[in-house]
Amino acid sequence: MEYFWLAVALIILALLVRKPFREHVLGALDARAEQIRRELDEAERLHEEAKALLAKYQRQLHEGEHLAREILERAEAEQRRLEAKAREEFKLLTERRTQQALERIAQEEARAVQEVRARVAELAVKATRELLAERLQGPLVEDLMRKAVREVEAKLS
Repeated sequence: MEYFWLAVALIILALLVRKPFREHVLGALDARAEQIRRELDEAERLHEEAKALLAKYQRQLHEGEHLAREILERAEAEQRRLEAKAREEFKLLTERRTQQALERIAQEEARAVQEVRARVAELAVKATRELLAERLQGPLVEDLMRKAVREVEAKLS
């Protein structure tokens, strides 16, 4: 009979301990489950934030690449425009300098022709004087020489 009372006491003890044990153990398990659920929710929220940030940075990367391509295209277009402008300016400068050189050459030619004409007129006058001085003499000669000199100068000018 001892075993019987021992068994009854064990059953009563089990019934008395069962409720607090159950509340304590199951409460701890429920609390742990709730904590794990919160951590999972937090992890999921952080995962979503990370995905959103990744998408944002990828979008910014694509926009940056697009902007870099646009800048490069504009720079190349500007380079072509500046090269064309430089070629045109060089062409105009070359034409202007060529024209200036031709004008200087023409001026030098005209000056040289004037110098030659003046020298020829001088020599013609001198030769005429000498010829007339040798062949003719007197006031008539001087008058003829003056007329001839004026005539030669008029023709050579």
